[in-house]
Amino acid sequence: MNLKVALLAHHREENTAIQQVVKCIRAIEENYNHFFTINSLTTELRNGGVLLDEATVNACKNSDAILSSFPVSRNGYHISKEGIKSTIFETFDFYASVVPTLPFPNQVNFEEYASNKNVDIVVFSALKAGKYASIEMATKSGVDSFHSNLQSVHQLFHLAFKTAKNRKQKLYIAIPEGPYKKSIWEKTVAEIAPSYPMVKTFMCDISIIIQTILKTPESLDCIFTDRAHGKIINSLNNNLFGLSNLLPCGHMGIGINLFEPLEDSQSTLKEKVNPIPLIYSLALLLSRFGLQEEAGAIQMAVNTAGERGMYTTLDTLPKDINCDQLGDYLAAAIIDSEDIGVVNDENIDLGKSTII
Repeated sequence: MNLKVALLAHHREENTAIQQVVKCIRAIEENYNHFFTINSLTTELRNGGVLLDEATVNACKNSDAILSSFPVSRNGYHISKEGIKSTIFETFDFYASVVPTLPFPNQVNFEEYASNKNVDIVVFSALKAGKYASIEMATKSGVDSFHSNLQSVHQLFHLAFKTAKNRKQKLYIAIPEGPYKKSIWEKTVAEIAPSYPMVKTFMCDISIIIQTILKTPESLDCIFTDRAHGKIINSLNNNLFGLSNLLPCGHMGIGINLFEPLEDSQSTLKEKVNPIPLIYSLALLLSRFGLQEEAGAIQMAVNTAGERGMYTTLDTLPKDINCDQLGDYLAAAIIDSEDIGVVNDENIDLGKSTII
């Protein structure tokens, strides 16, 4: 497969994590006979945000995917030739966000409060499911004044069903607020579900999903929510499992996708920056394009590095290893895992399920 990837570097400094993800991309090319065209781009810090100029935006739009070394969606923006300011979501017209909570080996040094380290959940949040009129208008009319974006809803449900099909074959759908919005979702599920007969669907209140995360998170698989409920669930997952410094997230659009770390690294030493979330963002990218074996190779490489204590849940690396060394190890593990060592039996299943 040939893929064009726009590689978006951090505005603050030379990002050594970018160099490590390039090593992993080249390792995937070598081992699986793919070709990636990488376009390295930069950003500019301006007015408390991250500016993407016209040339950068055009280069991104001419790529198959954007791989950012930092969470550019958080405060990134673009100013058009007409002087109109738009967010990253508006600029690239993303219709969905995907945040996986992935399993990691027992050897990784987790925070004391973290639990259920082998949880494996993917949360799909509909960014353009539609919008409500103002509360005043809805109150005066006495009706559910929701304007649905049916195309985006269908696209995201298909992605969620397809992912569930390739994983544990379970899809939990958080009932959205508003009767009309709920009816649209129910109708869409009724239309799409017959195409995925192996996937069991559970449409339930958000409180049920929250309780399940708290009590039996291992029973969950894929979760479908609207934007507001997605923020609640992802925040809960981050606080409960303590993995946010290791995880990627993705944003899906028509013809363009963005993959980035879930959190921004606060390390002041570039050689100690933890590259795992960026490299996992690459795995999420590969999984999105159907390259499940390749994404799995990255997952297994990350897990073997974790077993050796080469990284922790912190955004900085242990004192006896630097970013470049970890990148070399991961690239070598992708090319030939037999030279790295045998995976421990207790962690053999980690990384076997697809991400998306």
